[in-house]
Amino acid sequence: MKKFILEKQELILTWVSHHYLKLAIFNALVMFMILLRSAGYFDPYLPISVNMVILATLILSVILLDARSESLYVVSLVFWLFALFLKVVGINVWAERTSIYVYQAICLATILLLIEVSGMMKKGNGKN
Repeated sequence: MKKFILEKQELILTWVSHHYLKLAIFNALVMFMILLRSAGYFDPYLPISVNMVILATLILSVILLDARSESLYVVSLVFWLFALFLKVVGINVWAERTSIYVYQAICLATILLLIEVSGMMKKGNGKN
């Protein structure tokens, strides 16, 4: 078990060292969106809600962090488990909001999966 953890830790450290700038830009943009949301900028024209921040974060993770469909399916699973926890605890409003995030992550992951599969099919047809 300890060997497995050390291997994964090394894999994560290697990934972070290769994506350091993209990770910093991603975190800065997410913090900027949260600050814009809390300050109420663009409020009458474009209300920046938590829902919009989560959706933008999912899209930015695909663009900046090279997230694949399986990563987004894992994120949707985490959101779903968190929604289940909130429902069990009795915080129904946040459980419903989190279920919206599950739906967004699954939709984005499915779109990304279709793009990945169509890209593989095009590569496969080019070799024949």
